[in-house]
Amino acid sequence: MAAEPLPESDRGVLLPTPERSGAAFSFPYAQPYSIQLDLMTALFEAIEERKVAVFESPTGTGKSLSLICATFTWLRANAQRTAAQWQDDELEQDKAASEDGQALSTKEPREPAWVLKQAAERRKKDAMRAEEDLKERIAMVRRKEAELRKRAKEEAARQGASSFVHKKQRTAMADGGDDKDDSDEGGDDAFLPSTLGSSGHGDEDSNLTPAVRALMAQFSSGGGRNSEVDELPETMPKVIYVSRTHSQLSQFVAELKKTAFGKDHATEETQGPARVIPLGSRKQMCINEKVQKVGAKSGAEAMNEACKDAVSSKKQRCKFLPPLDEAGRAKVLDFRDRAMASVKDIEDLVEMGKDMETCPYYAARTSARQAELVTLPYSLLLQKTARETLGISLKGSIVLVDEAHNLIDTVLAVHTCFINSTQLTVAKGQIEEYLRRFGGRLRGDSEVHLRTLRRLLDGLEKLCSRWAQSKTKTKASTPGAQDEEVWTAARVISELGGNLDTINFAQLERFLKEGQIARKVSGYAEKQAAKAEVANQQETSKKDVALRPSAISSMHSIESFLLSLSNRTQDGRVLLTLLRHVDGRPPAVQLKYQLLNPSEAFQPIVDEARAVILAGGTMEPISDVRLQLVPTLRAHRWSHFSCGHIVPSSNLFCSVVASGPRGMPFDFKFGNRNDVHLLDDLGNALANFAAIVPHGIVVFLPSYRFLDDTVARWKEQGLWKRLEARKRVFTEPKLASEVDATLRQYSDAIDAAASASSTVTGSLLLAVVGAKLSEGINFSDRLARAVVMVGMPFPNSQSAELKERMRHVKETAATHTLSKPGSDAGRELYINLCMKAVNQSIGRAIRHQGDFAALLLLDGRYGKQDIRNRLPAWIRGQTKSDTGAGFGAVVKDLGAFIREKRAKGLL
Repeated sequence: MAAEPLPESDRGVLLPTPERSGAAFSFPYAQPYSIQLDLMTALFEAIEERKVAVFESPTGTGKSLSLICATFTWLRANAQRTAAQWQDDELEQDKAASEDGQALSTKEPREPAWVLKQAAERRKKDAMRAEEDLKERIAMVRRKEAELRKRAKEEAARQGASSFVHKKQRTAMADGGDDKDDSDEGGDDAFLPSTLGSSGHGDEDSNLTPAVRALMAQFSSGGGRNSEVDELPETMPKVIYVSRTHSQLSQFVAELKKTAFGKDHATEETQGPARVIPLGSRKQMCINEKVQKVGAKSGAEAMNEACKDAVSSKKQRCKFLPPLDEAGRAKVLDFRDRAMASVKDIEDLVEMGKDMETCPYYAARTSARQAELVTLPYSLLLQKTARETLGISLKGSIVLVDEAHNLIDTVLAVHTCFINSTQLTVAKGQIEEYLRRFGGRLRGDSEVHLRTLRRLLDGLEKLCSRWAQSKTKTKASTPGAQDEEVWTAARVISELGGNLDTINFAQLERFLKEGQIARKVSGYAEKQAAKAEVANQQETSKKDVALRPSAISSMHSIESFLLSLSNRTQDGRVLLTLLRHVDGRPPAVQLKYQLLNPSEAFQPIVDEARAVILAGGTMEPISDVRLQLVPTLRAHRWSHFSCGHIVPSSNLFCSVVASGPRGMPFDFKFGNRNDVHLLDDLGNALANFAAIVPHGIVVFLPSYRFLDDTVARWKEQGLWKRLEARKRVFTEPKLASEVDATLRQYSDAIDAAASASSTVTGSLLLAVVGAKLSEGINFSDRLARAVVMVGMPFPNSQSAELKERMRHVKETAATHTLSKPGSDAGRELYINLCMKAVNQSIGRAIRHQGDFAALLLLDGRYGKQDIRNRLPAWIRGQTKSDTGAGFGAVVKDLGAFIREKRAKGLL
């Protein structure tokens, strides 16, 4: 393979690595930690060398600040390099033009090289002028805002008030109109398929998976894009920062504001604050109250449809969407300039949009073209269609993926879609009703495609019925047989029967996308259901059930599933699962399309971006990242940086606990979890720990079922009372809505114990690995003076889906020779899935430099070197692995650790 050409911005000059100091990286504090300097230096070099790099920096080490300072230091240095390169090109232009002019008479007529150079130079100069114009516009906005603040302060002083706030009076309704129903606007014509091959993009969200659609609620333009605004020169390169949640994105922006790159004033190094545009879903950014009400009542899908209706409506077009004229263009540019005048998060943009009566959802998306930093949830980065819908170009950009330990799972989830036999019945009924209404009015091949789609759904419905019957018979004759099976996409198509395997999926896919079929069919069904509701029908027929608004998501899900089938790739599988009903109804069948190879979706990002940075507090096991995300990446483009924790080693106590107080070996394999003697000794061990460790103890168990069985046994044997004599005991709730209340009670009990003289010294929380409390929850300081890991949470080894994934990983490793000699990559994946969950759980404890905690690993298998090597580096070196000393030795060492902290006044 030929070497990649050096990008134009890199020609001739490589950026020198800044000196190892906080000032060189514009770090906001006088003395960065040594590990922060290491991280910033390594990150700067990774960006310059165009690498895919994994950065592991434990929570509390100032990771976000380091990422910001290193990245923007490179961005500013690169801008200077580019400007210098353009100046050099100008000097060479005259010489080239002269030489080409002399040679022109002796050559055949062609486009002279100097003409091509001049054209390229004009483009560069236009881009430079646009950049300078943008900076001047933003500077003007800053000056105006500063003047307004000055006047407000003077006015407040004159009035003797402590503050002065000017609020714009609104004369129109915030929801963009009254609640008049315009669903009959133009009759039913709006539900006809969009014209295929038109200049529009059709339903640009139609091939997004339900997971992505639910998160982003489609970043669609709805026909409202202003091409003149979109054609403004795009700022390149830019930083694309992605994280798991909107709150984490807001936290990153807040950290940026602490640095020189986020301050309102300009310095020689930073050239003013970075131009930042946060992107979010309609749920976060819509300011049309009417659309918001629809979303709150009926969900993201309905909100999406309501927004599109408000955008395309001729009578009640959303008042916040700028018009498609010069005035609208000016309004969007004004929004962009104000948005970039200072660093803002999503909440700031929403308030600004309300003040300007301009849709922040649409205007932010357009403004992102000129941003230096764009933030968005990382699920939206991982699907090509989502990126295209957002209008985000990754070309030459720096992609920062924070909280990247979830990346592989998220890639797979984004490209996973579910449907079931009930949804197939609903969707088939929708299409039949649609054909009855519009069959005679459909243009071209639309009716043919719709009838083909109906036949396809009928074929899938019959396939589900046949498979369910065969599984029911197998279950009756073979007790213990599994209710699931894995098929290839090609097999699903071939099993449909008839001549359905000859369907031209390319044409059907184009029809689904450009004709906006999911939206049209489900939209008509929703209208019919609304009419039925208005008529107050008391008796609901089967047809009416198929036309309920909830069926909107069914049609979108089925479309996503069919588009996945149309690829028929070797990297995807369809999992068929029998869903049995306890009330005796016939079982339903779930069809789940599962991508096996995450690199298929991730490789385009690596190919397009300049550098991809995967950052997290705990990224172990790293081998998974390389094997599953970038198996074909050349060695010189891969790097891994891992730093230790800022806490001193004396603040961490970590021990393998191989047996209980009564000598019962701690081996919590699945087959042993019903051993009552093992459960009893587990309770005895926790009682001993509760007597030693003050404040809070968090105990992670492998599953909810194990938690329920364990609690029931302890209550039966009196161990529960023994625990409650030392700690107030809480269990992780199964409902997400109850988590906050449980955490509040857990914390309050710790505080109450600390201020009272009692034998109860705090709280003990029984949580589940991989559930709601094992990630994203901060158990700092007194909330977790000890974290106890019970057993090893291996996934279900009998899962057909997991077996298929393990087989695929094994084949990938063999193909790319990435596995170690004699190792089994499939088995490695199985162990890594377990240890990734363990690492996230035990990482909940130590959260900052002054924190301290004990980590207790209750299972003899943690003593194996192969398992210990998969722990985070900062924990691995502190783990005591002498499992032969017995439980008494562990208790003795734990007691000494706690006494030392108490002697230092830390408890």
